[in-house]
Amino acid sequence: MADYIKQVRAKVGHMPLIMAGTIGILTDDAGRVLLQQRSDFTGEWGLISGTIEYGETPAQTMVREFKEETNLTVTVVSLLGVNDNLTLTYPNGDVAQWLCPVFLVKQLGGELNSDNDETEALKFFDPAAAPRLFNQQHREALAHFIAGERGYFD
Repeated sequence: MADYIKQVRAKVGHMPLIMAGTIGILTDDAGRVLLQQRSDFTGEWGLISGTIEYGETPAQTMVREFKEETNLTVTVVSLLGVNDNLTLTYPNGDVAQWLCPVFLVKQLGGELNSDNDETEALKFFDPAAAPRLFNQQHREALAHFIAGERGYFD
């Protein structure tokens, strides 16, 4: 069911919601991590992520979000961990408490393209020299990845 969250928000407004999403980490051959300069948090960077739509699995969501936000076709390689510690207030006033599996993904095809409503730019960064990410959940996911920690839950 596409646009499920938009339909829910139309009924409840900015009321805090418990939300499920996914976060993905894709590296290039040099070990750099793909980051997205987001349009909703103007100018700020984050990992590729998105909301699970009704009827989707988390892995399906991750594949869809990469296609929508980067034009890349990916497959989920493994579950790196689960982040459950973020309440986020969006610029439009929506409030959400997020539960997100974090996946390592592999590129199968496609060419990077940032021409969409959610993305200002896409760039690979050395993980240790990446810009500050837009929320704590993304910062923690990247920190766990850099530390080689797998199977974490926080």
